[in-house]
Amino acid sequence: MNFNHSILEWGWNVFFQTQLEMRPLANDEVVARIINQEREMYRVVYFTADGAEKAQAQLTGKFRYEHEHINLEYPGVGDWVICKLHSDGDQALIHEVLERKSCFYRKEPGSGARAQVVAANVDTIFVTMSTNQDFNLKRLDRYMSLAWESNASPVIVLTKADLCDDIDSLILDVESQHMGVPVHAVSAFQPETVLTLNPYLAPGKSLVLLGSSGVGKSTLGNVLLEKDQLRTQDIRESDDKGKHTTTSRSLYQLPSGALLMDTPGMRELGLLDHRDGFESQFEDIVDLATQCRFSDCQHRTEPGCAILRALQNGELSTDRWESFQNLDRELRYFQRKSDPEVAREERQKWKKISLDLRVRLKHKSRGEI
Repeated sequence: MNFNHSILEWGWNVFFQTQLEMRPLANDEVVARIINQEREMYRVVYFTADGAEKAQAQLTGKFRYEHEHINLEYPGVGDWVICKLHSDGDQALIHEVLERKSCFYRKEPGSGARAQVVAANVDTIFVTMSTNQDFNLKRLDRYMSLAWESNASPVIVLTKADLCDDIDSLILDVESQHMGVPVHAVSAFQPETVLTLNPYLAPGKSLVLLGSSGVGKSTLGNVLLEKDQLRTQDIRESDDKGKHTTTSRSLYQLPSGALLMDTPGMRELGLLDHRDGFESQFEDIVDLATQCRFSDCQHRTEPGCAILRALQNGELSTDRWESFQNLDRELRYFQRKSDPEVAREERQKWKKISLDLRVRLKHKSRGEI
C-alpha cells in the first residue's frame, strides 16, 4: 500500500514496511500508531495515501479472546497496529499488532506475574533520576535492568542538576556503575544543559521518559516540546518525593521531528523474565562469578570465591553487590511462581520474529530478494 510521507514523521521505517510486504493490507484495513492509552482505550493516528488522521480505538473481541493469557501481546503506546475504521473515520477497531523493534515492560502492579507494556518501538530510553535527596543508585539499577532487556538504547538523564552541590562527582559515580551508557545532567532552569540531549532528537526517532514520580519528567518534556503541554506538580518538601501528575501514556511530536513518549511515574517496577537485561546490567559481576573456584559457589564463605575477593580489594562495591543480590532474588522468585516455560516461549517467539525480520532486511539491502 502507498502511504503519504507523513507516516515517516511518526516513526515508520523499513522494519515495519517489511512486515506489510509479508502480510499485505486488505482493502478495509489501515496502519496506525497508538499515541495515547487510558486503560484499554486508545487513540491512534492512522495513515492512507491522502495523509494522517486520528481516531479513538479499542481492541476487537477476537483479539481479547486470542491473547487473554498472553498480555505482553496487548498493544501499548508506540505500537504499530492494523485497524478497521468505522464509516465515520473517527472510531477504529484494533485487530493486529505489528512486531515490535523494542518493548519496555514491567510486572503489572498488584498482579502475580502479568506483564504490562510501558513503551513500544522506542529508539532511546531516557532513564531519569533526580539529583535531589531522593537519588537512589539501586533504583537506577532496577530501571537499567529493564531498559537493557527492551532492545532500545538507554541513556541516563540526571534531572534537577541545579540542586546538586557536586554534579561532576555524581556523574562520575553513575558512569562507574553503568559503563558505556551516556549520562547527562540537565536542569529546566539551565536550558543550555538540555541541549546535550539534541543528538537523540533526530526526525522520526522515538524516545521515552521513564522514572519515578517527582523526578521532573514532565518538566523536561515541556522543555523538549518548547511549550507547557505536560502537567507538572511540585514535590513534597519533607522528603523530595513526588506525586503522580501524568496519569496516561502519550506520544508527542517534538519541534525537532522526534517523537517523545511521556509516562506516569512508577512507584512499582517489578521484574519478570528480565534475566538477559539483568545480566547485561551486571555484566561485571556475572563475569566475576565465572572466575570462582567452584561452579556452584554461593559467594558466602567458599575458598577461591572471586566475588568475595573483589569485595575485599574494592574492585566491587558492597552497594552494587547488594543491588545484584536483591534483583537476582526477585527474578528467581518470579521463575518459581510462574510457568517459566510459557514465559520463555513467549519471549523467544518475539525475539525470533525480530531476528527473522532483520535477516530479511539484510538480504533485501543486498538485492537478494
